[in-house]
Amino acid sequence: MTITPADSAAVQSALAEIREALGADAVFTERADLDEYRDPFWVLGDSTNDVAAAVFPSTVEQIQTVVRIANTHGAPLWTVSQGRNYGYGGSSPRVPGSILLNLSKLNRVLEINTELGYAVVEPGVRWFDLVDALEEAGGGWWSSIPDLGWGSVIGNSLEYGRGHTSIGSHAENVVGMEVVLPNGELMRTGMGAMTDNRAFHTYPFGFGPMVDGLFFQSNMGIVTQIGWKLMKRPEKYASCWIHFDGDEIVVPVIDAMRDLMLDETINNYPFLGRGVAANKEGQPDLDAASEAWALRFALYGYEDIVEAKWKIVERVIGSIPGVTVGRTVYDGTDREGPQEGIHDDKVQAGIPGMELLDLYKVPFGPDTGHLDFSPVAPLIGTEVLKVIRLVRGLYEEFGEPYAAGCMLLPNSIIVVSVMFFDPKDEEKTRQIYANYDSMLTRVSAEGYGLYRSHIFKMDAVAQTFDFNDHAYLRFVETIKDAVDPKGILQPGKQGIWPKAMRG
Repeated sequence: MTITPADSAAVQSALAEIREALGADAVFTERADLDEYRDPFWVLGDSTNDVAAAVFPSTVEQIQTVVRIANTHGAPLWTVSQGRNYGYGGSSPRVPGSILLNLSKLNRVLEINTELGYAVVEPGVRWFDLVDALEEAGGGWWSSIPDLGWGSVIGNSLEYGRGHTSIGSHAENVVGMEVVLPNGELMRTGMGAMTDNRAFHTYPFGFGPMVDGLFFQSNMGIVTQIGWKLMKRPEKYASCWIHFDGDEIVVPVIDAMRDLMLDETINNYPFLGRGVAANKEGQPDLDAASEAWALRFALYGYEDIVEAKWKIVERVIGSIPGVTVGRTVYDGTDREGPQEGIHDDKVQAGIPGMELLDLYKVPFGPDTGHLDFSPVAPLIGTEVLKVIRLVRGLYEEFGEPYAAGCMLLPNSIIVVSVMFFDPKDEEKTRQIYANYDSMLTRVSAEGYGLYRSHIFKMDAVAQTFDFNDHAYLRFVETIKDAVDPKGILQPGKQGIWPKAMRG
């Protein structure tokens, strides 16, 4: 699909008004400043998807002002929280020449409720910030975190991001939103639709249709605040691991893990990896040729409960031939022990870090890029093995090393594989992105859909969700046309285009 760049005259007219309203220091237009907002995992130096300017509001009212101005002039906006969605496009817009709306200055933790276990955060709050605030509030509550701590809590949650504690399905932790709509109006969802409602961030529903889902992976509004569930600090935390060699053992291990997750013996979100791991010293190691698999999971609770669950795990998992299991146990109050341990110990204790970034720089040095490919499958051992072998076979066809990290849910699995490349090598980089298209065609033909994609691939992925002549896409396009008739908010995100830009 050929994307027409944004109308430069409309963008410049909007920027003139935005400068006047927000101040010149809130608007960046110099090329040297804007280069920071290119996708770092695309061809280095390529200006294909550059923004025309970057705007940094510091209040919700300023966001509303920017949206109204953009509407007046028909200037497209591309919104990011921290812009750390690397592997999926970073801060680059789908429509070149858009105005980047960066929300990183709205960075307050507005509330931590230590009785009911939730936090209220703005888009610029990073995982580091939230965890620091929880410790300052007494340390009685933990967050879940993804593998890198520099991203936005809201941004990651709205992209269906995942963590590794018992609240690791981040989208499910969102309870109550505040949203700037495409016309500049401010709306609150759920119980928050009532002024000063006391259950705004404790009860996920409201009165009437639940509209919160319209703002996940969407271009229907700009989320400026969410309530976010927390996890009660456990008395004991066991960071556990399973090691085995060879693909065949994946089947009984997955089936056993499913049963242990469904009966809540294991109550976090485990991670199965091959070719990407921490070595015995806890340092990053990348060995895509290895046949070794490692699965991490955690147990939480009172000491006697953790011990009882561990005995069950040993009996169920430990009885599988070729499998070894082990664990390290920490007090829930111990934040230094997991911090000093391996990466797995940290993330399952909700402690953010950046060490995984070192691992991802191994193939080609500091500029190493990666493109993630992530089909979703049922959590059945034979299905999981089928998807793993299907995707790995495609890597072998392309002559690329295969490294996978599979995120387990109680009854499904996201089979993430990573294509590494050197963005300085234009030919190779473009080939990697072309390989993605072939992989998508093959995997979707087998009945597996992707949960997330790079901005360049959003249209192609959206087309794979084709039931009843793409009834879903046609439905959300109808909503887009109704709430954002000028199509100014993130046109093209998730393959959802405003009417004037379709086709």
